[in-house]
Amino acid sequence: MKSIDHVTFWRDPALPGIEICRVNGSRHVFPDHAHDGIYAIGLMESGGSYCLGPQKSDSLVASGQIALINPSQVHSGVPVNGKRISYCMVYFDLSLMVSAFADVYRQSTITPEFSRMVVKDNRVWQRLQRLCLTVKGPGGQLEKESALMDALAGVLLLCSPARSIKRVRRGCGRPIRHAMEFLAENLDQKTSLEAVARSAGLSRYHFLRVFKRETGLSPHLFRTLRRIDRARQLLCQGTPLAEAALMVGFSDQSHFTNTFRKYTGATPGQYVAETRH
Repeated sequence: MKSIDHVTFWRDPALPGIEICRVNGSRHVFPDHAHDGIYAIGLMESGGSYCLGPQKSDSLVASGQIALINPSQVHSGVPVNGKRISYCMVYFDLSLMVSAFADVYRQSTITPEFSRMVVKDNRVWQRLQRLCLTVKGPGGQLEKESALMDALAGVLLLCSPARSIKRVRRGCGRPIRHAMEFLAENLDQKTSLEAVARSAGLSRYHFLRVFKRETGLSPHLFRTLRRIDRARQLLCQGTPLAEAALMVGFSDQSHFTNTFRKYTGATPGQYVAETRH
């Protein structure tokens, strides 16, 4: 199977809440961003990448190591010395992880959270690799669900029993939570700093300072990431590219394509064409 620009995506209707992305020989630099409601787990196969930029040497994930990113956790992806890297990303929905934790540990009130960003664990690596191979293969639902539960059980070994996974939102006051909800709504419409600050009950200047301090993102970047998240959902549902762009507020197709690739590592066309079911 030949992939465009060495990027391939897999999803399986029989396994909702999981997406796999395989990247081979990439120099793509991911700027600061976050995934809302998604755990991102990276298996570095060759090369190395900084999860928090070169200034944070302890965020380096090297070959054979696993990167663990919590939902809403701000991170980046910067290949070491600009060299090509190969890796596999496994994305688990928050609801899937919560359900798995309750299933494995019989504690439905606890939501898992990664306390470390980079680990080396050969057993968990093997379980995740087996999941990737199984999802990509022709196996039946029983085989795939078994591989998924085995991988989830392994991943949960790397978690700490936090009461709430949404570390960003947990630390946010009510005004900023209101603003985040406001920014995530009506993505096809333009908004202003005045309107967003008003939703939080703060002045524009004070709102900008507090929002960045509590979320790690600017209001504009937060809204842009929500637009890309929504665009991915629409594309997975079969929405045409041009229509999806308009539905999330991009009237310029080129701008949509460039922004989508900036934060996903693939163009919208590649994301659709390279998805395997």
